[in-house]
Amino acid sequence: MDRYDVVVIGAGFAGLTAARELRAAGQHVLVLEARDRIGGSTWYQPDAFDGYGLEMGGTWIVPQQTHVWAEVQRYGVPIKDSALPSRMTWSDHGKVLESLLPVPPQEYGQLEHAVRSLIEAASRFDPLRPLSEQDVADLDVPIRQWADDVGLTGNARELMISWFCGCANANEDIGSALDAIRWCASMDNSLWGMVQASVLGFTFVNGTASLAQAILADGGADLRLSSPVRRVDADAEGVTVIYDGGVVRGDRVLMTTPVGVWQDIEFAPALPADKLAMSKENHAGQGQKIWALARNVPDDISGFGWGTSFDYVGAMETTERGVVLVCFAPEHDRVDAGDLADVQRAVREFAPEADVVDARSHDWVHDEFSKGLWATFRAGQFAKYELCVGRPEGRVHFSGSHTARRWRTFIDGAIESGKCAAAEILTAAKES
Repeated sequence: MDRYDVVVIGAGFAGLTAARELRAAGQHVLVLEARDRIGGSTWYQPDAFDGYGLEMGGTWIVPQQTHVWAEVQRYGVPIKDSALPSRMTWSDHGKVLESLLPVPPQEYGQLEHAVRSLIEAASRFDPLRPLSEQDVADLDVPIRQWADDVGLTGNARELMISWFCGCANANEDIGSALDAIRWCASMDNSLWGMVQASVLGFTFVNGTASLAQAILADGGADLRLSSPVRRVDADAEGVTVIYDGGVVRGDRVLMTTPVGVWQDIEFAPALPADKLAMSKENHAGQGQKIWALARNVPDDISGFGWGTSFDYVGAMETTERGVVLVCFAPEHDRVDAGDLADVQRAVREFAPEADVVDARSHDWVHDEFSKGLWATFRAGQFAKYELCVGRPEGRVHFSGSHTARRWRTFIDGAIESGKCAAAEILTAAKES
């Protein structure tokens, strides 16, 4: 049986970063990845639309995300800033508004109140500290409830709920408002910064895969693809990992899989009750990311909607056949990504003359190795699970963007968590 110092389960950014750091410290490391590719919740498909590559998962980064930004600089990975649209498009239940602002003049005060409420809420906590240890339990409520609690009304209320749902990729009655507000806090309490981090930041010229490959090559850990882990047995001397294709032994194991996947892996000793409960509940990020190629749409459209199938529709590039649109919905069944007519119907709520000629998506929600998109917590989960998801269980350690602080669920959070986990493992190894 092969023996390693550390077996890393998952070759997303958390796993790849941890493996690199451990290798740099002289550890013998194996990375087991269930898929036939690296990247985890990022997945770059080059040349998908007439030579334009599509990011099926994570896409944007900003300088405030210091961990991923440092990695980009370290490897010289080319990135580019998003072009700003000439104006925003607002869709009210499928009716495109002609006004510059998303509310009529008589509701300007409500729009100001909505923005002020968001910034005031974000200013109440430190995103670098565990949120469950701060006095923000009143914000860890469903998105709709938060909007009602702060007294939002009219279009401003509908827009803010839709905006939070888009950020959380979660239903307004399930997703935690606190997790969406954290985005604003992480951008120094800036609403515009929150928009940049969401859909108007920097993108990778050659896809997120270019950074993942750079980290993998630099780390030099052994990698086995198409190797889903089925069982993890820990004892006083080490950990045995059983996967499709073999068995391997490690002094320690690092789990970087999404939380919803834990329940599908046998652990001995069994996972503690809180971890297992979190896995069975899963997170709230159960929506859609759909790419559409469309004609007869503005080549710089950036549209936000409420009462619409998509919460956001934005132009990314123009090809010979049309404009590449990235579209988000907070529930996995709002739009049939395999039906061009249904994608066109949803896009037309923002661009009434749109002619959709192609569409691509990945069903992350029903992907057995993901069970969702980015890991936004459900309302109430911060108090119950924020700290437990990253807590080590003997020789089994846990990492992933869901364990990060400032940029949970982002590429930056995954990289941060990988670094922290590697340091934790090295310290534990010295003390054992």
